Amino acid sequence: MNPSNQQYYGQYPPQGGPPPGQAGQSHPGYQHPPQGAPYYPPGGSPAPGQPPYQQPPYSNYNHSQGPPQGPPQGPPQGQPQGGQYQYPPQQYPGGPPQAPGQYPQGQPAQYQNQPYPPQQPPQGQYGQPPAQYGQYPPNNYPGPNANPQAPAPYPPQQYGAPPAAQQWPQPPQQQPMQGYGYGVPPTPPSAGYDQGQRAYYAPVDTSADVEAVRKAMKGMGCDETALIRVFTSIKYENPWAMAQLVADYNKRFIRDLAKDIESETRGDVETGLLALIRGPLEHDVRVLIKALDRAGTDEDALMDVLLCRTNADIRAITAEYKRIKGHELIVDIKDDVDDTLFRLYSMVLSAARAENAAPVIPAEIDQRVTELQRATEGTIGANAIAVAQIFTSSNAAQLHALSEAYARKYHRSLEEVVEKEFRGDVEDALLYMLEGAADRARFDAKRLEKPLYRTPRKDRLFINRVVSLYWDRSRLELAKAAYQRYSPSRTSLRSSIKGFLSGDYEDLMLALIRERK
Repeated sequence: MNPSNQQYYGQYPPQGGPPPGQAGQSHPGYQHPPQGAPYYPPGGSPAPGQPPYQQPPYSNYNHSQGPPQGPPQGPPQGQPQGGQYQYPPQQYPGGPPQAPGQYPQGQPAQYQNQPYPPQQPPQGQYGQPPAQYGQYPPNNYPGPNANPQAPAPYPPQQYGAPPAAQQWPQPPQQQPMQGYGYGVPPTPPSAGYDQGQRAYYAPVDTSADVEAVRKAMKGMGCDETALIRVFTSIKYENPWAMAQLVADYNKRFIRDLAKDIESETRGDVETGLLALIRGPLEHDVRVLIKALDRAGTDEDALMDVLLCRTNADIRAITAEYKRIKGHELIVDIKDDVDDTLFRLYSMVLSAARAENAAPVIPAEIDQRVTELQRATEGTIGANAIAVAQIFTSSNAAQLHALSEAYARKYHRSLEEVVEKEFRGDVEDALLYMLEGAADRARFDAKRLEKPLYRTPRKDRLFINRVVSLYWDRSRLELAKAAYQRYSPSRTSLRSSIKGFLSGDYEDLMLALIRERK
């Protein structure tokens, strides 16, 4: 090896020329331009004071413009060939060297067709930031016609600046567990609770029926049998068909059908017919208004309308209540019930119940069972708010699973715990939700039986419950079957109605449960 090169083997020659005392010696790697000629650094290196060329990262990417081919430019005439310095293989891990003007022309051979190695800057120095994940590195090679005197563009980040945030691909985050109502389609509103349902309703011919209704109420007396026959016709079992009948009557005779019924009928028949022609949504709102607009709240009516309802139905009811009354439903409830029951109904009216399609997740059920035990038997003084939060946020399937899991884990039924720990209206509301989730058909049968067998009989409550089932025929049939199976006397609902009711009231109720006289 040439002695003049031996001292620099394996390292970069010092910047600025040969060391002092060797000014006349041809220093390896440095070429002096001829007198009067511009400075052309060897191997494409930039002139002193110019920004460095950016070292391209090593990768498999085939650049459309590769590095200039061919051997490096030789020294000018008069320079010794032995002074030509050969760059050693580039093995620095943190990117190009720190001194400007000393970048190699091309990629070393050992890095050809190899993946991009991880860049770790030396201790105390900052290297180039890694390439963005999913993008090819920038092409910084000069083109074949590039001006060698033109300075290379500055790199995105100069050396010595703080390191950029790591952009390495992060591991995929675990999706959250599907919980109560998460990731499932919302339960559609019940029939008659959404104006958008009108688009799927085929109008019917009401001309003959509106004439029959007007004739039944015209003159002296009222033909209630004709009214029952028209209003309970199978043609009007859809709420929107009933709404069309009412609208056509009002338009045809420029009258109000509801006011005509109020003036021509009396008692329970009037209550039943008005409930029928108003449709399920307006009827629910009228029931709430009557339950709250009196001395003493009708808790049974309040529970029938608001508990165990879907979020879509709750939103429709609150909006219709505000349209009719002019203010929020929750305001009237707060004025009529105690603080604990008010907080329970405020949870219900928030419409945050799990949708019907929300799954039953065993881990979450077990966690909530533990919370229920801590809020009831596990503490002195039951926490009604915590229990109400769990009940009102669970759909029927989840609440039924909670009841069964509690019995398996603590060997006591959840109904017994509620009866033991709570009293009054809060107890009734919690049991209402539990029983409705356990067996809805049996629960509906029980709701129909109680008003008939009470003393005194609660006819308005019975009418409201029958009319609410009338709009859902499949639920009505299941309730009738359960009534005969679970009633104390093992009698049918039809037999009970005939035994307790009479006259046009009896005829109307039999027609509403789709039974003949």
